[in-house]
Amino acid sequence: MRFKGAKFYDIYAKPQIYAADILINSLKNYRQNYDDIYEIGAGSGVLTRLILSQLECKNLILNDLYESEFMSKFSTQIGDITQLKIKNKQDLIISSSVFQWINELDNLSYSLKFSLKNGGILAFSTFIDGTLKELSSFTNQSLEYKNLAQLRAIFSKNFEILNAQESQIKLKFSNLKELLTHLKHTGVNNIKGEFKLTKSSFEALNSHFKNDFSLSYKFAILILKN
Repeated sequence: MRFKGAKFYDIYAKPQIYAADILINSLKNYRQNYDDIYEIGAGSGVLTRLILSQLECKNLILNDLYESEFMSKFSTQIGDITQLKIKNKQDLIISSSVFQWINELDNLSYSLKFSLKNGGILAFSTFIDGTLKELSSFTNQSLEYKNLAQLRAIFSKNFEILNAQESQIKLKFSNLKELLTHLKHTGVNNIKGEFKLTKSSFEALNSHFKNDFSLSYKFAILILKN
């Protein structure tokens, strides 16, 4: 998502805010003080604000595909994290609600390991299988979400797993238009790009929800030690 044009993101991103909050609180059980922190996918600053208010750090670098207005106030490294070489060795690499967009998590896990100091921590939340199931049951499309067992298998090759847990949140909306507005402003829609909303598909989707306009978000939290 280009956060330059996503000024309403923080208003509608309740699942992303919920996941970031659980991530930070889980991380605090293991360590709260860091010299160098690197955040992947900082965007509008949902997780950054929690880092600044609840962790102690000397140096913070923010990454994303594009620099948002919020990020311009910080040290940044802009670009695709799967292609970048992270600046310096880090004590903590952290990310929330981003890794579901990355297909080659094996490669990412390997590269992040060598961007951390010995004993450094990789902490992230990511949406997993079961997210937006109400929508994918209609479109027959979905992102290729991993489940918790798959994430454990991928990251245990390079890290010691300190914590791996899953959680979920369910949002309820008054009608389909409100539901679609939420999806529009958060950039998460479970659709690969082949589905187009037309007047007829809107009416079919409206019937599909049977007056229960709910969306499920399921996510994993992993705290890993290098």
